[in-house]
Amino acid sequence: MSIHNKIPFLDLVTPHAELEPELTEVFRHALSTAAFIGGPMVEEFERAFADFCEVKHSIAISSGTDALRFAIMTCGVQPGDVVVTVPHTFIATTEAISQAGAVPEQSPAGHRSRSCASLRPDGRYGRDPGTSRKARPHRD
Repeated sequence: MSIHNKIPFLDLVTPHAELEPELTEVFRHALSTAAFIGGPMVEEFERAFADFCEVKHSIAISSGTDALRFAIMTCGVQPGDVVVTVPHTFIATTEAISQAGAVPEQSPAGHRSRSCASLRPDGRYGRDPGTSRKARPHRD
């Protein structure tokens, strides 16, 4: 095998080729009506996605970082709280923690799982009894 043979890392063309006419039509409609920020198209998507997930409601948001931030805020994290995460995470995790007003703290990785170190029954981790865990984006 030659080093010049390239295997694509991720083929995003093939799976979307069949959907191209429908996606193009929806995209043109969104552009011509500016309905991609709120409005009927977003409401229709939220309803359809909620039905697909078999839940009562869904909320469309702009990014995965916002999804993390809202999840952290929904967990009751308050400004100044410490949120423990792992050091080998994407920057969006610590960014979302900071945007929620909390302080990101990186936990030592667990020996076996390489995820957050185990928490004690009192909700604290490690040897520092002053650090509490309010939410954790990664789980063992």
